[in-house]
Amino acid sequence: MTRRPKSVRRTLPEWALSFLRADQQKAQRLTSSQHAKVKNIAISVLSDPVLVRDEPLRFGAVQFLVDMLPATFPYVEKKLSNFSSPLWYENHFTLFSFFDRSDLSVAHQKRILELTETYLNRVASQAGFAAWKAGDMLGDEWFAPETVEILERLIFSARYVAGRLGAIHGMQHALNIVPPSEEKRLLALMRKVAKEDRSAEVRDYANYTVESGGCYTRRRERKQREIKKRASRR
Repeated sequence: MTRRPKSVRRTLPEWALSFLRADQQKAQRLTSSQHAKVKNIAISVLSDPVLVRDEPLRFGAVQFLVDMLPATFPYVEKKLSNFSSPLWYENHFTLFSFFDRSDLSVAHQKRILELTETYLNRVASQAGFAAWKAGDMLGDEWFAPETVEILERLIFSARYVAGRLGAIHGMQHALNIVPPSEEKRLLALMRKVAKEDRSAEVRDYANYTVESGGCYTRRRERKQREIKKRASRR
């Protein structure tokens, strides 16, 4: 007989769960006591095998914790270093989806980048597409010269296949943004990965990146924008 996972659902106040599920959280409306309670409940939600499957609730819990950075950095760091269960990868993906560079100071942006590089260096599984999302964040949403440098390191140095694949995916996005001179240099690095990486899966993905010249969907979107721009000049 299979045992159902135990949940803390019955012990959590409904008002807090409703708050976390809300599309627009208004943390400033909470009293200091309520604020502390919601923080602890958000942590409980992300650690609960039943509640974490509730997507609006999981998203709300992650959004709340990310909105509370830098105060919640210790918890975020702890969560991103936990690879003990497939459950955690869902949380990792959601965290990388909610990190917003514009909401953070330069020092805190640097801390997020360090966390992301460490994550891709250590992640051993492709579960939950979390490694893919980490690379996506670096190469697209947080694109900058320093994120490209991180990806350059990771495509060679990430310990496991999952991390190197995630970094290559990020590089695909970066290739669609960098100027032609930089694109040529990055493609040369991808050719090196395609030739030398110890994993056939990584070599194949790097080769695909070289052949496609980046992320296919984004390249198509960019080409369509260029066509529209030329047409508007006529």
